[in-house]
Amino acid sequence: MIERIRREASAYRAAVQRFTSAARWLLVLFGVLGFAYGVFSTLFTLYLVAIRFGESFIGLLVATGTLTGALASIPAGISFDRFGGRVALQAGLALAAIGLAIECLVVHGPLLLVGGAIAATGVAFAMVAQAPLLAAVSQEEERTYLYGVAAALGVLASVAGTLSAGSVPALLESWLTTDAERYRITLLSGCAPALLSFWVLHKLRLPHVAGRESRLFLRACLMHPAVRRLVVTGLLLATGGGLVVPFINIFFVEAFAVGSREVSLVRTASTAATIAGALTAPLLAARAGLVLGIVLGRARSAPWLLATGFAPVWWLAGGAYALRTFCVYCSDPLHTDFSMRVVPADLRATTNSLTFLTWNVALALAGWLGGQVAERFSYGLLFTLGTVLTIVAAGCFWVVFRTHQLPRASPVTVE
Repeated sequence: MIERIRREASAYRAAVQRFTSAARWLLVLFGVLGFAYGVFSTLFTLYLVAIRFGESFIGLLVATGTLTGALASIPAGISFDRFGGRVALQAGLALAAIGLAIECLVVHGPLLLVGGAIAATGVAFAMVAQAPLLAAVSQEEERTYLYGVAAALGVLASVAGTLSAGSVPALLESWLTTDAERYRITLLSGCAPALLSFWVLHKLRLPHVAGRESRLFLRACLMHPAVRRLVVTGLLLATGGGLVVPFINIFFVEAFAVGSREVSLVRTASTAATIAGALTAPLLAARAGLVLGIVLGRARSAPWLLATGFAPVWWLAGGAYALRTFCVYCSDPLHTDFSMRVVPADLRATTNSLTFLTWNVALALAGWLGGQVAERFSYGLLFTLGTVLTIVAAGCFWVVFRTHQLPRASPVTVE
């Protein structure tokens, strides 16, 4: 057992050492963006309350950003495949910076909605660009490890941003008298380091696919059989968790009569499980392969999801939920890697944008349906439905892709 752990750790270390300089810099870039996300996601709603906006406006702002980001994912992918990763990512970072500046500096409702839409568009460009960029700067031997490290690093950076957002406003109490001022300065200072991404992008030599410049990328993607299968199975994979995850905090409060302390402990355990799962994903792929690894990760999460809904005490439910999260994140980096391998390199970003769009649509619909089930029936039924859909999704993915042959790597040139 110990010897096997040593061999796997050695293989992991060797794969990480093979990361190219461009891959390492991209990890830094996406880590900085993750830190900014942690700051912003923690404080922005509190900032809106401090400048006297209510829940209805906050809900409208969230809905506007979510819809805009989902719609923007399609032009984000097409622009990446058409003009290259550097242009697409720089455009995304510029739009995000403009949108965030508007959101943090103005207090007029309609302008905040405009700023939210611009920021969401920029974030969509950056998120769509991440997977194909990492694929372009890595070889197949270490790519799964790179996706696992990127996922874990993103979560760690987000946690660091969250901790910063929680502590900086208290440090500013001596200089700034209102919550709104402290939150605004924290938001701006927390997101400002992301501007270094422009310098990193300027220095990087990023591969660019030698593709067909006049190609209609969206049509080509929709005609590609692997892309259609990814879209359909992605809808199923997103739905099982999408039914339950948005209501997990409320479930613990209502089912076990616990407070914020216990909920915080459950979320912390889930975060640790996310990081552990993402780092374990390459080891699962090495033993089972990409397709079976995806299926096993998702299928093994199902019983833990069911156990969460029917555990007799909150700490057992929290432990089951953490194990469910671990299994899911053993699968997610493998799914990203697989989706980038089964399509031509010059269609990767457009494919990623389609899967990003369909996953978000599925999550939105599942979240609405989950709320209806929880309110009108019970959480027990909600967790049961989520479990069944998770098993169905894993089985469908296996049926669709079990015999799929991965294509050979496509040629790239340097931008």
